[in-house]
Amino acid sequence: MNREVLPRLLARAVRARPYVPSPHPQRKIDVGVRVSSVADVIGPADPQASQSHEIAVIAGFAADTLVPHANRIDQRGIRRPHLDELAATGALGLPFPTALGGSDAPAGIVREATELIAGACGTTWFCAAQHRSPTKAVLASDNALLHDRWAARLVSGNALAAIAFAHLRRPTQRFWIRDEGDRFVLNGSLDWVTNWPLADVVLVEGYLKSSSGEQRDEIISLLVEPPKLDLVHSNQLDRDDIQAGPSLSLAAMGGTQTWPVSFVDFQVSAEQLVGRLPAENWLHANSLISADANPASFGMARASINELTALAASTDQPQVAEVAEGLRAQLIELRSRAYADADVATEDPTMAAATIGDRTAVRAAALDLNLRAATALITASGGAAMMLSSNAQRRAREALFLLVQGQTADLRQASLGYLVE
Repeated sequence: MNREVLPRLLARAVRARPYVPSPHPQRKIDVGVRVSSVADVIGPADPQASQSHEIAVIAGFAADTLVPHANRIDQRGIRRPHLDELAATGALGLPFPTALGGSDAPAGIVREATELIAGACGTTWFCAAQHRSPTKAVLASDNALLHDRWAARLVSGNALAAIAFAHLRRPTQRFWIRDEGDRFVLNGSLDWVTNWPLADVVLVEGYLKSSSGEQRDEIISLLVEPPKLDLVHSNQLDRDDIQAGPSLSLAAMGGTQTWPVSFVDFQVSAEQLVGRLPAENWLHANSLISADANPASFGMARASINELTALAASTDQPQVAEVAEGLRAQLIELRSRAYADADVATEDPTMAAATIGDRTAVRAAALDLNLRAATALITASGGAAMMLSSNAQRRAREALFLLVQGQTADLRQASLGYLVE
């Protein structure tokens, strides 16, 4: 690369804007080009996280297992044993009650775990992230039978969950649920369901359709048990009432086992009902949650900055070190604001509604920071960054993915604003 171009690219990346030993043995499998962990130059947002036993275990697992395997999993796809290993660290049950096998961990611990997992392997983080909302929904459900059957299994991670709800934000629906008293009937298509062939249960949410075919302003949430499939022998399911797969070819997060699923009069027992809400209530609650910056974006940016710092030291590039330090300072400041805003919103519903715009702007800033950190790593790495065995190219694709993951119209507008500044 032209040495006159490199300084300009790096300067753009930093534009101003108002490990613990693991108890888990490394796997004895061929991982191709092995990638090692680098030193963390940022650290957790919550100082207590550095003293947490749970975080020590998860950090060790991330360094010993997730980092070395991340590029291979990205290219070849994740499998259930990998997520079972993650569950064994307690990561899936962190925020949930100890009585059910969780850790009842505070938000600072949960965020640090998310940052570590996402920074080590975006695919693993995204698959694990699908598990949390269904678990919360089951714990909050009035359906005692459903709670008794699944709550402890989901909290412990002995059962894995997925979720399908992104379609509810669209103005036009292609999937509906009909209530027939003792059962619900599912019809239509879900464009993508991450974890579908790996999950024991999938929280499927859809608009209610009346017997006369009219869409009602009510959203039904069901816990569906997907038919079991052996991925060694088949990558799709084809039945009269359900068609699923094969795994979608995605530019980023292609290893997440994200499948299209279609239903034709697929029946689910009324005993699997998690809940039902007026659509207005569901959409409002979702808007409050989606406004917050995702700790995963800080975890990914943190990992890029760590690698950028290590690269600067190993290649004697002072300007790269300067860029890494500038990005590090920006991350610490922005992360502190994002988490403080999220805490206020959690504690005060009135403030949560009043600050949606401000929190969305902070989320967009976090996404932009992640993208710039990945771009800086690509630029400083040179042509080697284009190898699929390089972390840099994967981090850039994962940063792009976060721009559209959980995207709302307001977030899209805020993110586009960064491109014309």
